[in-house]
Amino acid sequence: MPSTIKLYTAKLSPPGRSVELTAKALGLELEIVPINLQAGDHLKEDFVKLNPQHTIPLIDDNGTTVWDSHAIIVYLVTKYGKDDSLYPTDVVTRSKVNAALHFDSGVLFARARFCLEPVLYYGATEIPQEKIDNLYRAYQLLNDTLIDDYIVGNRMTLADLSCIASISSMHAIFPIDEAKYPKLTAWVARLAKLPYYEVTNQEGAEELAQQYRAKLEENRAKAHCTFRKMATPSMVLYYDEVSPPVRGVLLTIAALGVKDRIKFKYINLFNGGHLSADFLKVNPLHTIPVLRHGDLTLIDSHAILMYLCDTFATPGDTLAIPDTLTRAKVYNMLCFNNGHLFQRDAEVMRKIFSGAITDPTNHLKPIKETIDALEHFLHQSRYVALNHLSVADFAIVATLSTLNLLVPIEADRWPRVHEWFKEMQTLPYYNDQNRVGLEKLREKLSTKIKI
Repeated sequence: MPSTIKLYTAKLSPPGRSVELTAKALGLELEIVPINLQAGDHLKEDFVKLNPQHTIPLIDDNGTTVWDSHAIIVYLVTKYGKDDSLYPTDVVTRSKVNAALHFDSGVLFARARFCLEPVLYYGATEIPQEKIDNLYRAYQLLNDTLIDDYIVGNRMTLADLSCIASISSMHAIFPIDEAKYPKLTAWVARLAKLPYYEVTNQEGAEELAQQYRAKLEENRAKAHCTFRKMATPSMVLYYDEVSPPVRGVLLTIAALGVKDRIKFKYINLFNGGHLSADFLKVNPLHTIPVLRHGDLTLIDSHAILMYLCDTFATPGDTLAIPDTLTRAKVYNMLCFNNGHLFQRDAEVMRKIFSGAITDPTNHLKPIKETIDALEHFLHQSRYVALNHLSVADFAIVATLSTLNLLVPIEADRWPRVHEWFKEMQTLPYYNDQNRVGLEKLREKLSTKIKI
């Protein structure tokens, strides 16, 4: 037997439970190191040193650290398996197991995460039906894959131990209809007969479901309370999603889960909507976004971001600004975005759309130097202002993603910016609130320059 392997995990984590299931199947003893994600244990310095991606599960096998559950279970079987039953050496069979591991990572767990994460961490009060439909499509895909007793043939492999952790978690919240998915139902029942299944996996799946339901109820209660406290009339946001400042605000609204608390009025920038007489009465500076709330009119995106946090983020929420120091750090990076990063973007974009330049190559040095500064800041904290998400991240990622159209964010020059940018793109609301407007801008930009 090897000396004890440390597993950094959470009982609620499906990937973590897949590692525990694999260890049980191999007869391995693990020393469990609990990680409380909601308390931010994964962002603490000691853990980030072990895993710079700050994800769980993570194993420490006498100084050898491996993260990502799929990599971990392959490592454990390869090093400690007494035979190749869980991860066959036959090339064809192994390729099928690998395909199932990627299916779990890219489809099953990803779709479960996109449903649960906004509720558990970002105060969402509902899950869009589109995400729920995608989750049920995943059920159908796996049901169709099960032509034998197990995912790969008639013998249990890592494919089953990985996928069941995700499926059981989803099933506890979004029940599997036996009539629609008979093979999937039978497969779940088959794996549930494992002697270690209940304690190692099912209890965690049910606890996750309970926490999800409790958090959903809490979020709805908070939203209802906030709504009752808000002055009337409702907030009104004047927007066009091609604008980076607007996209920063849209990301914040999505993260706060308050889209239904705000009325949206579209202002078409490229058709001159911001110059109309009616809009100039709202904002004589003819810029967007603009937020109106009763007698209050805010005409700068950064002021809007802070106001949204102060209005909607309750104590303990990720986006809450609880003290003067936190506010100073967030405000500092909002000013960096406003005074430096966005100004570099706006300057070049104005020249491009006015026809002053058709090739921006010789105008990109100031942009690159400003991204150099962002690289420096991201060496000081996990996110741009703090060790957790803040509205400064939303403002800056909206600008940076726009600059990326002109200056690709390369890992060689900006490793921390590149890493952070990739992580921001995994947020469940990133595509809808930022990428859609970005693609509209890209389309317009492509009529002016080659990109």
